[in-house]
Amino acid sequence: MDPVEAQAEDICRRLSIDDPHYVEIEAKRRVVPEDFEEIRLFLMKRKGVRHARSVLFFDQFLDTPDMAIFKRGASMRLRYKRNGERVYLQYKGPGYHRKGVLYRSEFSTEQLREVTMEESHHDIVHFSDTTVQRIIQDHAAPVMRRALRRHLGEGTLRRITAAPLVCAFQKEKFEVGDERAFLEPSLDRLFAFHLGGRSPHPLSTFCEFEVEVKSAESDLERKLKDLPKLEEFTRLLSRRFGLPPEPLDKYHRCASFFLKRR
Repeated sequence: MDPVEAQAEDICRRLSIDDPHYVEIEAKRRVVPEDFEEIRLFLMKRKGVRHARSVLFFDQFLDTPDMAIFKRGASMRLRYKRNGERVYLQYKGPGYHRKGVLYRSEFSTEQLREVTMEESHHDIVHFSDTTVQRIIQDHAAPVMRRALRRHLGEGTLRRITAAPLVCAFQKEKFEVGDERAFLEPSLDRLFAFHLGGRSPHPLSTFCEFEVEVKSAESDLERKLKDLPKLEEFTRLLSRRFGLPPEPLDKYHRCASFFLKRR
């Protein structure tokens, strides 16, 4: 077996998924908010780096009341795009780090019709016409359903009813490379809130720099071949701006702030 093919097979085994097209590979670094604009301008002027777009959206993280998804190292969220007109259920499975790079599974449903912003009560999301289980059954691809059951179990899936954490994103997306294989650096400013009581409760505002390796048709073996480019680009930014590694994904970083206040 080719070494890259063997590595791809090992990654899927460690992530407990069937299809290598759903593997996300990225490096994450913390950013001091005061450096956000300087880093953005550096990327704008950097030769070979294209500014793809600026986007604004927000996520509402789903979990069980006892935060079973959080404890398993996974995350599930409703992602609202285009001012809430488009809503998706997204899931990221437990991952692992190797040499400062994060490997994990990533899945998304098709656009949801049953869930809109207007259905969200002030303190918590209630699904008036559907449930998380029904959304998964009706909108998730079989490979996503298998991963959810394998990672979380049917019991946990039935208990997903809480969604008190909201995170708003300001994301600057860049691209490095060609259409077949490229890096996608992004500079993110996040605003995290806990919804409860009489008003939204601010938890934190923080910034991150991410670099994800992408490929046409989500070809994992091609991503692995371009992994040195991701590592080199991450080192460049980290050394220039003193960016320390970020070991937590957005949900665990947001929820960690919430747990500290309890």
